[in-house]
Amino acid sequence: MTFLVTGESLVDLIGAPGSWTFTAVPGGSPLNVAVALAALGRPVRFAGETGDDFFGGLLRDHLTRHGIGTGDLAPAAATGLAFARVGADGSASYDFRFEWRLSAPVALDGVTCLHTGSLATLVSPGGAHVRALMRAAKAAGVTVSYDPNIRPSLAGDHAEAVALTEECVRLSRLVKVSAEDLDWLYPGEPGLNVARRWAGLGPELVVVTRGGDGAAAVLRAGLPGDGLAGDRFPSDGTPGGRTPGDGAPSGEVITCPAPAVEVVDTVGAGDTFTAAYLDALHDETPHHDTLHDGALTPARVAEALRRGCAAAAIVCTRAGAVPPTRAEVNSFSLGTGLSRAEEGHT
Repeated sequence: MTFLVTGESLVDLIGAPGSWTFTAVPGGSPLNVAVALAALGRPVRFAGETGDDFFGGLLRDHLTRHGIGTGDLAPAAATGLAFARVGADGSASYDFRFEWRLSAPVALDGVTCLHTGSLATLVSPGGAHVRALMRAAKAAGVTVSYDPNIRPSLAGDHAEAVALTEECVRLSRLVKVSAEDLDWLYPGEPGLNVARRWAGLGPELVVVTRGGDGAAAVLRAGLPGDGLAGDRFPSDGTPGGRTPGDGAPSGEVITCPAPAVEVVDTVGAGDTFTAAYLDALHDETPHHDTLHDGALTPARVAEALRRGCAAAAIVCTRAGAVPPTRAEVNSFSLGTGLSRAEEGHT
């Protein structure tokens, strides 16, 4: 079972609150996901671009140190940079210096799951190549995972960004999106409405992460006529879902609270969630191949949300995107004492 992650690899230049001194650390949402999957013990390939410069060497060393080969890296004119400022509450804001081409072909041989998203799917000309790879993976029976991870400063025209995002949603089986991204894409529209609509575009699972409020998911394979009502994700583990007769696809809503931790910063938290929930969804998959039809049961999704929230909570207690190992996630998860009822399995 091999995961292929494609997208931007950047160097995050992180400034401390009240300081103009920056620390250089490897970053980029797809790169973070790849490294977090490797930390969990998964075989991973990473397809991206790095420059033949000091920062490119930092990224290549970072991948090698985590057991990820550099054979799928293409040369770039310069390594992308993301200037990050961490606020008093631990949240990060970004300013990017980035170009994206991905013109070299990427092989899908032996790949179980393709994950992509963020700048790589929107920034031209590379975005078109990534979407073509998503189409090829879907046609080949590879599970496609997508996280929009919108960066407004590089998203371009809003209407075009929405259209491209929805194109990627249609190409995916698994979608994870932050509530912040949904607010930018569809201002004023409840997140559950969007998640249900996206599920109707093709994905079997749409997960919405909500920071300190945990995560919620719409599982399109839910029970027909489940009678769920309401237009917002529940925050207390109670049911929520489609309003009968509203034309939205039937689906089961599953929620999970976020563990309470002392937040150092949130850098890489969403990417770590993505890796941990993908790892959990593929855990104990028959024959260790792609997720078969019907594999995404409510119980499996609830466990994936729980492990994703646990992994994200761990990384929030650390400075920078330093993902946990499988043993750390297991230990932390057992310590939370969450029950299925508390996870909001409806």
